[in-house]
Amino acid sequence: MTLFRLFKDITPYVRPYKWLVVLALALTFIGALTAQVNAFVLQYTVNSIASLVEQHKPLKEGIHIVTIISIILLSKEFVNIFISFGQKFFGEKIRIMISQDLAQQVIEKILTYRMAFFTADESGSGKLQTRIDQGVLSLTRTVQSFFIDIFPLFTSAIVALICMFNANFYVGLVGLCIVPI
Repeated sequence: MTLFRLFKDITPYVRPYKWLVVLALALTFIGALTAQVNAFVLQYTVNSIASLVEQHKPLKEGIHIVTIISIILLSKEFVNIFISFGQKFFGEKIRIMISQDLAQQVIEKILTYRMAFFTADESGSGKLQTRIDQGVLSLTRTVQSFFIDIFPLFTSAIVALICMFNANFYVGLVGLCIVPI
């Protein structure tokens, strides 16, 4: 089964929780944007220090710049804490809801089988239950790892590449070549 087919088959189970998915994706996008704050702060710092070197009162202005930079970076870290918590919370909630729906559908399907299926020696109910649990667990882990682990990494990489291309085309081109590696 391909990854595309897996997501196509899981889509009906995810669709009822589309607002949770939208919130998780929005937090992922905001997290990707906050990941770029350090680059912009560094650029601001270098430009500000370069202009301070030419001024007559660099110490007074330097303290002001350090204060602004500290406030921005601390604020970013607090925002990242809430974003990370929200991503994990919504991702876990999606995982629980999908696993509940999958298990419920499997149980409903099993209830439609004839009793002869369960009494046959090769169709032990314990084996069937273990197999169902492993299948549901595997599918929900896939969904969870996509929303919590993989998708945020891709989003951060895409936003970083956009910022690189915006700053300098050739730097973005080099980043585009390096990111897949």
